[in-house]
Amino acid sequence: MEVMTLPKLETGQYVRNAMGHFVGGDVAIVEHEPEFVFLALIDVLGHGPQAHHTAVEIEAFIRSWSDKQDLLGLLKALHRQHIHGRGAVIGLCTIEPQCGEIRYVGIGNATCRMIGENSRHLLTREGVVGQSIRTPSVEVTNLVSGDLLLLHSDGVSSHFDLDDCPQLRIDSMPTSARRIVMQFGRPHDDASCIAVRYA
Repeated sequence: MEVMTLPKLETGQYVRNAMGHFVGGDVAIVEHEPEFVFLALIDVLGHGPQAHHTAVEIEAFIRSWSDKQDLLGLLKALHRQHIHGRGAVIGLCTIEPQCGEIRYVGIGNATCRMIGENSRHLLTREGVVGQSIRTPSVEVTNLVSGDLLLLHSDGVSSHFDLDDCPQLRIDSMPTSARRIVMQFGRPHDDASCIAVRYA
């Protein structure tokens, strides 16, 4: 777990492998750029060493991508790079701390949700990166003060809210990301969460 704080923004992340595995196929990436924060969640199909090998390759590709604001270009390049491969669910997001603008694109059953004044789920297209995807599009919206943004894999149940976990209102974001995985994660699946508070 790690925490980095910019004006108005706190982030945290946590990844837990499926029960019985020392490695897994989930990866959470948080990169702080001068004018925005970049988030990526990777959930490779399956578990264990084979899924982990693909996840490491995808993570390296994402980290080497020069223009992190070009979310569509990155997603399409990942699809081409891993065509006929193991396949992965991927969510990509940028947040501008100064204005709270979110740009998000996702393929598969990852979840990106806002919890706060206007709680909602952001659109994730059907498909599997590297196998078959529907035409992706970037959704743009804004966080307001006090909002949480959660990006998590399908190893975490998407059916919970602040009433189920009131500590999210006060916990640090690394603690919140870990709490979400441990409290709502499925033990026999890789589970990962990126948590962001806009304050």
